[in-house]
Amino acid sequence: MPVEALMDDDLDELAWLNLDDVSQTLDVSEIEHLYQTLELEEARIEVEISDCVEHRNSVDTRLAQLSALHKSVEATSLLVKPMQRVIDATAGNAGAISGHVRELDQERVKLEHALNTVKETVELKSRLSELLTAMETRDVDRASLLVHEYKATSSDTLDSPFIAFASDSSPPRDIIAAATKELVERVTFMFNTAVESSNTREIGRCFRLFPQLGETQRGLDLYSEFLCAAITDKTRLAQVHTTYA
Repeated sequence: MPVEALMDDDLDELAWLNLDDVSQTLDVSEIEHLYQTLELEEARIEVEISDCVEHRNSVDTRLAQLSALHKSVEATSLLVKPMQRVIDATAGNAGAISGHVRELDQERVKLEHALNTVKETVELKSRLSELLTAMETRDVDRASLLVHEYKATSSDTLDSPFIAFASDSSPPRDIIAAATKELVERVTFMFNTAVESSNTREIGRCFRLFPQLGETQRGLDLYSEFLCAAITDKTRLAQVHTTYA
């Protein structure tokens, strides 16, 4: 039987092989079997030794490659450490710079807000001056428009310290409130006068001014009364015409 076949069939028997068993065995067949088993073990060891010798060059090459790789890693590590220190220092500087940038950005926002407030204050001062002029010249249309534009002024501007520069006399809110009250009275009078004279063009003009003064409902009420009166008059005339017809 070939050695390889014996190795495959009887390799498990080596687990119980020991010198005490050999010394205690008296049967010739058992001694022969043990002898064959020893030969198989010897053959197996020879095969393993042969394999090791055969692959020795490959193993040595791999070990040399691993050794070279280890040296390369150590050299790279020596280069990385200074770079890591530079990176850490750069990261620290970047963090500090980022903090300063955020502070500058906050200051920029505050400055832009202040500049916008100053701009709106200057525009408000100009509107108030125009409003007072329009009130003196009884230019109701221009005055109503200026009151309407005043509503676009932000509360931040009206409450800012710069608001004192917008008016040398009364606060802007008081000026606008007084002008609005007077304009509403004027437009109401003009509307009633136009109704009495049946001036539909003037009625339409006055009706469009009420929303600019924040009195949309008043305008609707007056216009409704006008329409109802007009319809009543036309109905009465139609009844009179029918009676005498």
